[in-house]
Amino acid sequence: MKKRRSHRSNWIFCLVMLVICGLLCLLPDAATNPTSSIPREKVRVEHVDNDHLYPIGIVYSGTQNCIVTILTGAHKGETVPATNYLNSALDKDKLYRPGDIVRAMVQTAAQGLSVTLIDHQRTGLELGVFAVMALALILFGGVIGCGTLISLAGTAIIVWKVLIPLLLRGVDPMWASLITVVLLTAMIDLLVAGWTRRCAVALLGSLSGTVVTCIAAVVLTDLFKLDGGDAPYLVPLLSQTSLTLNIKHLYIGMVYLANSGALMDLSIDIAVSCEEICYHRPDISRSALLRSGMLIGRGVLGTMTTTLMLAYSGNYLSMLMYFAGQGTPILDILNLKYVAGPLINTMVGSFGLVVVAPLTAIYAAFIFRGKKSGANAVSR
Repeated sequence: MKKRRSHRSNWIFCLVMLVICGLLCLLPDAATNPTSSIPREKVRVEHVDNDHLYPIGIVYSGTQNCIVTILTGAHKGETVPATNYLNSALDKDKLYRPGDIVRAMVQTAAQGLSVTLIDHQRTGLELGVFAVMALALILFGGVIGCGTLISLAGTAIIVWKVLIPLLLRGVDPMWASLITVVLLTAMIDLLVAGWTRRCAVALLGSLSGTVVTCIAAVVLTDLFKLDGGDAPYLVPLLSQTSLTLNIKHLYIGMVYLANSGALMDLSIDIAVSCEEICYHRPDISRSALLRSGMLIGRGVLGTMTTTLMLAYSGNYLSMLMYFAGQGTPILDILNLKYVAGPLINTMVGSFGLVVVAPLTAIYAAFIFRGKKSGANAVSR
């Protein structure tokens, strides 16, 4: 009788990755800000005074003076004045109302407490939503759901504690991003699939696609004369790095880092599907399994390519609405640098997906249908 494989290796990798994540969290941040030592506390807005706000179109400059009650820290319960500074920037400025819970910097000054409002307090809600998501993943996925959560946290920690500090220290963004993608792919596949043939198939397939996306990103960036100049926060970032950052290499690294998730997704889909076929049909031949893997890959490929397009176009929907609203010709839009960038992202990802699908099917046919036959041919 066929037996499902033990999840022992999944648990082992989950524990190992938890330890690694904990150690990475102990690493110092890439840089510190003098204001980071100022205590941050939670406050409640009691009263607002908008008399010192000056409208500039739909944005404001000036200050919003508030009366707040401090809810945490050494000054808990005290009601004091607070200031909300506005900079005429719609994406950064915020206006508060009585009853809002806000994160604020609280420091002792000569004239008393000085409170500067930062933004609405969202951490508690974010943690609550994350807890619901984590519970759903664990209830449905079991150990694989746990691995998914750890891979999500591990990816964020590795990017924040390893990749970004390396980039700020002058390591070439293209190579640093490539190494990070390889490490993340191995970590995620091991956490989700364990030390199994399924993991080997998915890992080989996604890494093959990563190689193609790297080559395509380099070639297409040169071909389309893109320099990465439309990346967000690029000007202040160049100022921070004394103009030493290679923004073109940073853009290329961002392209295949952004597409790596889709490659992992497609490869694990095909690997799991082929493994299930072998489990239920242990007598299936290598050629039949290869044909099935190809058919699965074609089916998933169609939606995955569309997924990439929707993901990038969704982020730029407001921009497209603006162009459509003022009647900009479509050919003008397609030739703009900051429109061509997302298009290149989609095309690079699509090249990778087209390679991942057949190669993963080939790897599955040879790895799952080795010299052994029968139920033992698949490690479950």
